Amino acid sequence: MTAIRIPLVLACALVACGPAKPPVTGPVVPAFRGLLATPRQLAFTCVVPGCDTTLTVKVTSNVNRRVAIKRIVLSNPNAEYTITSAEPAPFILGAASDFTIDVRFAVTSAPKSESLDLLVTYTDASAEEGPDRIEAGELKIPLVKRLVGEPLLQATPETLSFGVVPVSQRKELPVTLKNVGFGNIALEVDRADSGVPALQVNLPANIALVPDAGVAVPFVYRPQVEEYLKAEVQLSSSTPGVDPVYVTVEGTSHNWPRIAIEPEETALEFGEIPKGQRRMVTVRLANVGGRPLNVTSLSATDPSNRVTVIFQGGMSTATVDPLRRLNIDVEINGTTAGEIDVPLHIVSDDPVRSVLDIPIRAVITEPKLLAAPLTIDWGTVPQGWVVAQPVELKNVGYGALTIKRLTFVGGTSNLFSFRNLPALPMPLDRNGRVAFEVEFRAQTMATLGGSVSIETDDPLNPFSEIPLTAAGGSCTAGCPITNGTPSCAMGTCSVGSCNTGWHDTDQSASTGCECREIGTDPGGFCSTGVDKGTLADNGSSANHTGIIHSTDDQDWIRFFGEDRSQFLSDDFDVRITLTSADPNISMCISKYDTSTATQCEGAGSSEQCGIRSFRKDGSLGPDDGAMFYIKVFRNPSAPATCTPYTVYMSNG
Repeated sequence: MTAIRIPLVLACALVACGPAKPPVTGPVVPAFRGLLATPRQLAFTCVVPGCDTTLTVKVTSNVNRRVAIKRIVLSNPNAEYTITSAEPAPFILGAASDFTIDVRFAVTSAPKSESLDLLVTYTDASAEEGPDRIEAGELKIPLVKRLVGEPLLQATPETLSFGVVPVSQRKELPVTLKNVGFGNIALEVDRADSGVPALQVNLPANIALVPDAGVAVPFVYRPQVEEYLKAEVQLSSSTPGVDPVYVTVEGTSHNWPRIAIEPEETALEFGEIPKGQRRMVTVRLANVGGRPLNVTSLSATDPSNRVTVIFQGGMSTATVDPLRRLNIDVEINGTTAGEIDVPLHIVSDDPVRSVLDIPIRAVITEPKLLAAPLTIDWGTVPQGWVVAQPVELKNVGYGALTIKRLTFVGGTSNLFSFRNLPALPMPLDRNGRVAFEVEFRAQTMATLGGSVSIETDDPLNPFSEIPLTAAGGSCTAGCPITNGTPSCAMGTCSVGSCNTGWHDTDQSASTGCECREIGTDPGGFCSTGVDKGTLADNGSSANHTGIIHSTDDQDWIRFFGEDRSQFLSDDFDVRITLTSADPNISMCISKYDTSTATQCEGAGSSEQCGIRSFRKDGSLGPDDGAMFYIKVFRNPSAPATCTPYTVYMSNG
């Protein structure tokens, strides 16, 4: 570039003059000095097997010095390429001279995507140092394949039948493999997998198929035993992007008829069929033997006449040639709800399986709701009471029943309400159940009514109703106390007393005396508690089950743990364990070193309280026999429940 000088005055006239700026400087990049290639790469356009192309590259020195050409090689060995230089390396190339290299590409296999370069290694030919000396280097000339198109493998035929081939005999059938893709990309077929020893696929070596080219591959079936052959042969290519193809092969070497059902099923499962609908399934009856199969009977005995079976064409008997099939239509007509489990019954002259039974299973669906009770009548409920009545919904039909909505019918008193409603919609399988409660609040002395509406997908009764009746009344008009005697003090209905063996644990008059004692309630004092007698140290055991029905209730249990004399041993080992689903029930243990104690407190006692397990083992020598007193009680700050407990006692 020629520099242009502008006078300073003119320059200042063109731009605003300011302080002088330092010139911009940078490294000077020298021009490349060495060897250059023309063209810079060699591109081969004929790339399929059989192509034979030679391309030439000219290598030029751009320095006025002699250059030593040391090597001319490929970056990776490849037998399909041949390199011929105008002068074999090593040699001296004169200053500013050139030479040529011929590269021959003779294709013998399907092209592969690879990186390959022609390398020319060089250095300065003079041993003298100097400013003009060139650095040692390597000229890289890429060898490029022009790959275009898409290979696609096809097998013809896709199914191959060898028919009947006797044992130890041989039969060969061809399958044509063809590249039905486009462009100039060939594909290789290098693997065949049958997975069956009696079936051989004789794949020729070095198959490279250009587009529209094909090759016949022999498939050979040589059975060594009587068998039915059914195989899927996979033929694969190592050429990138080419999917494998599959050939289904069939043949038989059986010397007798043999029955089979296709697809092979342990049962014909129809699943659920809505009542009134029909459903048909077609299965194939196959003869996989080497002689004709005679089917003498085809039936399905169904007492409800919902199942029919027949060969397509209306036949109930048939003759099936070797490796032939007949379709069987199995139809279910859902005329009545219920389960179907009947066999598809086939009788033939198969010498091994003359009778073939295949279960036919289905459910003709018709869900049905059963609500209990059908009506709810609270009778007379004392004013101020809140009483709930349970409702159970059950699916007594077939197929799933969906509970969609639970509502009160218009006009129902607002003193009725739901309690413990399930999340809706809710599906119920056959015999499935769900429960909720309807609550009545007796806030007025009047007779009230209404209905609960239940919406489901019951096809015959999608809306069901449960009538509700209740009357609020005074205590004198009606004060029902279950398992007890009522009291109407101050006009309020309450529990006056409970029948023997019953307790009012929840302190609610509406439930009455709801908690029943288990057996006889032990006395509330240790001296009057349950006496379990003597537990010898030979593994003797006892247990007691009871109920702590109130916060001040206590149950006492006692026994004598005997320590028998043992020579150089002591089997005395008292264990006491309390179990209960109520975590607020526990026990106290008192031990007295006597068998005649009649009290639970006093000198010599050892007491452990608030526990659920206790153990006292013996010591060799002294007599460890003692009375054990157990007090079962409830945490006074916890509400009472009618939950039972059990105390387990053992010794030895």
